[in-house]
Amino acid sequence: MVGTSVCGDEEENCIVDIDELQAHGINASDITKLKLNNIHTIATLCGTTSRKLLRIKGLSDTKVEKIKEAAKKLLPTAGFITAAELAQIRKRCIRISTGSKQLDAALNGGFQTMSINEVYGEFRCGKTQLAHTMAVIAQLPKVIHPNDCCRCFLLNRV
Repeated sequence: MVGTSVCGDEEENCIVDIDELQAHGINASDITKLKLNNIHTIATLCGTTSRKLLRIKGLSDTKVEKIKEAAKKLLPTAGFITAAELAQIRKRCIRISTGSKQLDAALNGGFQTMSINEVYGEFRCGKTQLAHTMAVIAQLPKVIHPNDCCRCFLLNRV
């Protein structure tokens, strides 16, 4: 898989292979050294500290700086984004109902997508049940038939 990138529908989900660095002036031997140290994508390279990269035999300060600069150029979402761009990203967020009106009211309509939520509480208070319920609800279509209050209505039964 030399010089490939795997992308979904949106550019920010792009995974860029480490071999792309060769087109930006990085030696193949240096790329091989990175791979031997389990650095296979540009995102992993950017997340690796310079100190850790310097521990790799054969990489000097100048090489590490050059590799980091080339990697930053290859990142699909490198650099800062404007507030308008962030607003567009946040518009894609939706709220997923928990199935409980009281909990949804406390969460302002349910759990928000594109976020990490932490649920904590006493032993046996329903944390795992909530997590399992949300795992199922997250896979359901956005629009449910209005007469389907228990979400068990199947159109193929009609």
